[in-house]
Amino acid sequence: GANESEQTSRSKRVGAKQNCQSNTAGRVVHMLALLSAAFLPALLRTPGLSANPLRRHLRCRQPGCAFTEADYRADPADLSAAVLPEFTEQHVYLHFHGRGGPDREDADLQARIIEQDKAAGLDRFVHVFVWRRWLDAATAERISYTGQALGRKLGQALAQRKGLRSLHVSATSAGGFAGNECIAAYVAAAGPERATTRLTLCDPFCARADEVGAPWDDGRRTSGARLFGRDADFAEHFLNSDDIVPSTNFALPLCYCYDVTGSAERASFSPPSSGNFLQDVGLRLLGYHNWPIGYVARHYETRLDAGGSPMLPSHSELPRGTVFKVP
Repeated sequence: GANESEQTSRSKRVGAKQNCQSNTAGRVVHMLALLSAAFLPALLRTPGLSANPLRRHLRCRQPGCAFTEADYRADPADLSAAVLPEFTEQHVYLHFHGRGGPDREDADLQARIIEQDKAAGLDRFVHVFVWRRWLDAATAERISYTGQALGRKLGQALAQRKGLRSLHVSATSAGGFAGNECIAAYVAAAGPERATTRLTLCDPFCARADEVGAPWDDGRRTSGARLFGRDADFAEHFLNSDDIVPSTNFALPLCYCYDVTGSAERASFSPPSSGNFLQDVGLRLLGYHNWPIGYVARHYETRLDAGGSPMLPSHSELPRGTVFKVP
């Protein structure tokens, strides 16, 4: 029971740390692809390139040829193996890692939640859902749809569990679409007697492939800006606004935002050291994109209400669209 669960949690943390080096390359390659997606459309619109074979090859980058949900549904990812492990707890904390994960920050976050829950006396199922096999298999235009489909499946499965009292979902980077859709699907399917829901997003990637802009784009036209946080009872966004990762450098309008860009602690946060010079350079090129989840892993606290459930912040006190700059 408890010992077995503790051993499982320990093994996941150790496994995540051991995989850090191999995961780095995947994240760097993914971010380079996203940056290419941001700048190639402008290049292809340059006069005189109409006969360029690159332009012909990438003609589906044009707005009229965007990859759609209908395209995804015509050839969906096989998610038959995407299931949650068995658990009996009435409280759930579920986390979705980003591209190349799970990594050090995902493991640190899980360890922090487990430690805080134990100190507070809360019996909660804490799980990092490893969806790397589907994330790595997805091309750039399919990542958001694959994430949504996976989150939807898990959210609907959680809705079948009667007696669930609280559901807290977090996600980082490319995990944003999965995390948000998990909450949305749960709320839609669970009915009026559902659990309370909280969504925590750490520098989430907000754009579908045809929505990717330059890193400094305000992101307001992205699907993430329209969807992320909409269905959660409380939604919060931890933001780093000066990295090079496109569609992650703006405050989500449907969340209460903690901007940790200027926080004093950031100076002491460094990317994992893989031992591989090129991989370490790649991680540093991403800047502080991982800092928001690192911040949450340092500061998350489990606090209980009078009924013994995790306290749920209120948007009446912390309004959606408000930005608090963490000192």
